[in-house]
Amino acid sequence: MSGRWLVNGALAILLVVLGLLIRAELQRAHLVPTLTDLDAADLYRVEINRTGEPTITLIQTAIGWRLETPFQVDADNGRVTQLLGLLEAPVERSFPAASVDLRELGLSPARLRLRLDARELQFGGTDPIGQMRYVAGEGLVHLIRDRFHHLLIAPPIHYVSPQLVPRGFGPVFGRLGGIPLTPETLNDLVGLHAERVEIPAETPSGEPVVLKSADGTTLRFLISEDRRRWARLDQRLLYVLTDAPELTLDPNAVDPTPPEPTPAPPTAFDGPVDPVPALYAPPGARPESVQAPRFEPEPSTETLDADPFQSFGALDREPTDDPESIIVPGDTLPSEPPMVRLTPDGRAVPVETPDATPAPSEFRLPGEPDKAAPSGFGQDPFAPDPAMYADPPAD
Repeated sequence: MSGRWLVNGALAILLVVLGLLIRAELQRAHLVPTLTDLDAADLYRVEINRTGEPTITLIQTAIGWRLETPFQVDADNGRVTQLLGLLEAPVERSFPAASVDLRELGLSPARLRLRLDARELQFGGTDPIGQMRYVAGEGLVHLIRDRFHHLLIAPPIHYVSPQLVPRGFGPVFGRLGGIPLTPETLNDLVGLHAERVEIPAETPSGEPVVLKSADGTTLRFLISEDRRRWARLDQRLLYVLTDAPELTLDPNAVDPTPPEPTPAPPTAFDGPVDPVPALYAPPGARPESVQAPRFEPEPSTETLDADPFQSFGALDREPTDDPESIIVPGDTLPSEPPMVRLTPDGRAVPVETPDATPAPSEFRLPGEPDKAAPSGFGQDPFAPDPAMYADPPAD
């Protein structure tokens, strides 16, 4: 009797396990696949590339998202999170990219690309029937609901954080037009959020506000007269506030931050620069004992006229109305250059001319000064023959 109960209990347990497995399989079959398996918290770099538009680059840091291009400011965490919601967008249908014409789907070439670290998604057109967006990635084309395209084509200013003071920037000193601000005012500025952020259409103007952190980092603004429009000078951004903040001054406050470095005044050029002495040092000489030569400018002549384009040959002549009488140096016939031949030891060899008698050889054999050298000794064997340059015989 007890054996039958054991068999029945084992069968009942088996039925329960089978039922649970079937239920899990049915639930798995009803799960809708998502566009990616990525987690937004694990991403580091996000890029939005649009044809004809600046690239938007977002970097995730320990204190939130930051824009790297085209601005270098904090990004709006809420809008970035809204954009990354497409990572878990449900996929209605998928098919291989090789089985369709990508040009008809607006994917070849793709005008919109989203890079998520090493993975890239390409966005095309929409399905004319269901208004689904075509998204290509990793050899597949997916159809998703078109709920994220407006975030992908938004301008870069859309992702700029509306917070007036950047995250992680703690001002310890500030000035309004040269007069220090109170610490309470600095704390109030940290929590300010703009109603909107714009790109100024014209050069901003107003009263300067300077905020400095403990390490000396400086943040500069120009505020309007009503103190609602704050133009950040380093990024060309305009923060429009809903209400003007109260800026209380404290003339007795002391700046605890390190002083800003002052740029060195430009030095006047007072003459030519001496070359490096080591370049002119003889072998074995110490560099400090070598006097480098100075290159002095050529002395100016007082005969030069005011016209810098006047030729030097016409400086000493009287002006004339006959242009043919002016001889330009380049119009004269060039004279024959002097011919000089050197021996291997660097001495010049007399050149025989038709009108002069041959000069006696001045060369002596080494060790035998009383004997004349043979004909041609010490002359360059590759020098041209003087007879080639002799004057032609008269008719």
